[in-house]
Amino acid sequence: MEKEQEEVKINLKQFVVVPKKPRMSKGKIASQVAHSTFMALEGQGKEAEAPLLIEEWKNNGMCVIVLQCKNSIELFGIAKYLEQWKVPHSICIDEGLTEVNMGTPTSLATGVLTEDQFWMFETMRLFK
Repeated sequence: MEKEQEEVKINLKQFVVVPKKPRMSKGKIASQVAHSTFMALEGQGKEAEAPLLIEEWKNNGMCVIVLQCKNSIELFGIAKYLEQWKVPHSICIDEGLTEVNMGTPTSLATGVLTEDQFWMFETMRLFK
């Protein structure tokens, strides 16, 4: 009698960080989150095993967690931290056509991360 193989699901998430300052409208925040998530996935997709990881994430609900930080300085600090841990990420820098000045960092997104990487974000607050 053959044993059925139990499917092991890996918990996968993408994290996005949005600074509270400068203030942006809800629509602007939504578009910046979309831009940074896309850019992070596009960049991560060039890594060897990433396409399989991204596909697994897509097939399991595409979980995205949006967090907040105080300002642009803190956002760049988070990016530096992620670089040290070799975590794929992307910062969205605005072109300044609508609500914020040109060159303003508006969001940071990671690539798809596995559960063993979630600890990096456990002290951060959900975006409100």
